[in-house]
Amino acid sequence: MTELAYFKDTYVVCGTGRVLEVIDTSVLTNGAVTPLTKALQRHPHAVILDATLFYPQGGGQPTDTGRITGPNGHFTVAHVFMDNKRVYHQGTLHGTLNENDAVDLAVDEDVRMRNARCHSAGHVIFSIIKHQWGDQMTERKGHHFSDGAYVEFSGVLSEAHDKTLLEEMVARVVAEDRRIIVTEESTGNDVLRVVQVDGYVANPCGGTHVRSTAELGHVTIRKIARRAGQNLTKISYCVA
Repeated sequence: MTELAYFKDTYVVCGTGRVLEVIDTSVLTNGAVTPLTKALQRHPHAVILDATLFYPQGGGQPTDTGRITGPNGHFTVAHVFMDNKRVYHQGTLHGTLNENDAVDLAVDEDVRMRNARCHSAGHVIFSIIKHQWGDQMTERKGHHFSDGAYVEFSGVLSEAHDKTLLEEMVARVVAEDRRIIVTEESTGNDVLRVVQVDGYVANPCGGTHVRSTAELGHVTIRKIARRAGQNLTKISYCVA
């Protein structure tokens, strides 16, 4: 199990860890093909740490990138994913990393904050929709990639509420400089992480977020797609 240190603070992008395993993915071709081995083979190497600052792709949010540096080499992190509570850092090894090496972790700050802003903007849209229309609109999923971000709801948003109006509502919340609050709740043996735009409904989420709506800047509502036959509304957006 990998400790998810990025949960503690989105803004911490440098830290330390210890190498648990280094995988040369070329040797995986000799065994049975599983979903895990197939995923690992997309990059030359994978590194597993005892704790990581790198966000693994999932929950509608893209992966962090960056660098892991040890005493005798460094690892360029191109992609990160989680499987069975272990986080796999994928990329290219330069020199050597060995089991039990103490390493320095450096997350690409620009990528981290771009993803965090995009994800938080999706939560602002979700919060406004739920505040205005309650149970008439239920979130299906969010896709918080900067090149094609959207949030999707069950329920059809009225034609009277067009993208210009929604964009104005989002801009108002941004200007109000509302806190974005991350808390954790115990649920039996697990911990549920919850994100809330201050004054709005909370939503379970494992992603990275900015501290305030003011950090989002300009959020553009690119399109509102209504599909009555599927009882679906898809709101596409981007963050400047």
